[in-house]
Amino acid sequence: MRRIRVAVIGSGNIGTDLSEKILLDESLELIALVGRDKNSKGLKRFNGRVSNILVGGSKELFANASEFDGIFDATSAFSHLEHWEECKKYGKWAIDLTPSKIGKPLVPALIGSNKQLSLDSNFVANYSMVTCGGQSSAPIISVFAKNCTGIINVEISSSIASLSAGPATRLNIDQYIDATENLARIITKCDTAKAILVLNPAEPQVMMRTTVTVHAQNVDLEAIKRDLSEIELLVKKYVPGYSIVVDPYMMGPNIVTSTAKVIGAGHFLPPYAGNLDIINAAAVETAKLHSKRFNSTFKVGP
Repeated sequence: MRRIRVAVIGSGNIGTDLSEKILLDESLELIALVGRDKNSKGLKRFNGRVSNILVGGSKELFANASEFDGIFDATSAFSHLEHWEECKKYGKWAIDLTPSKIGKPLVPALIGSNKQLSLDSNFVANYSMVTCGGQSSAPIISVFAKNCTGIINVEISSSIASLSAGPATRLNIDQYIDATENLARIITKCDTAKAILVLNPAEPQVMMRTTVTVHAQNVDLEAIKRDLSEIELLVKKYVPGYSIVVDPYMMGPNIVTSTAKVIGAGHFLPPYAGNLDIINAAAVETAKLHSKRFNSTFKVGP
């Protein structure tokens, strides 16, 4: 059995943390890390640890397409389309960590619960990790949707440490909001979804928190409490720092809310960067699940 060979495009905060995760995972082999600036801290960090440190962009990477199975795109929503076109040309899957909304939204804990949130039937697939707020809120939203009828609106409010939001995150705020709201609409079938992102400058830096609030015609609170405890354990399998810190409760007539916190694994940035941790952990899990589906000879798991 062989490891899944992958490349990471982007050497910023997300790409650096993701690369550290991949190097620690026995199922994956990091073939290449691609950046634009040879002097970037992200590229320098992996000198001698990753066999191919590339500064010629995606063109240089795909010139050696036979060496890897798929890519992780940790650049920007504006660049992902070009990278995906290259993937299709060379028969590679892509996992999109930008909020471009080009790929199929995927939350590993929800695979099988929704036809729109399932593994692709083609090996050359494009999966969107949506956003950090999408990954942290989706398990709660899915439980609310299952146990509420007549959903009127849904709100997702995420607060992250300001220092954990790099230039790409700040550049893509509008796309972040759109992608997170779109995921909520997919899960709830409710057109009225609102996403909020707060970059909290507090010192010391705060841990990531995401609160979901749903207004519906009917709410089964006891069923929500039971199901949320179960799905929390599913998320913890690939994001150990994920936890429900405010149990579901009724904040008004037929208005239910709950809050999740994410403590990062600290592979690159400190634990307060749970927003990076959850989206990268989801990306790694997705790569393994997708690869295993199409090739049983891949080494997946311990």
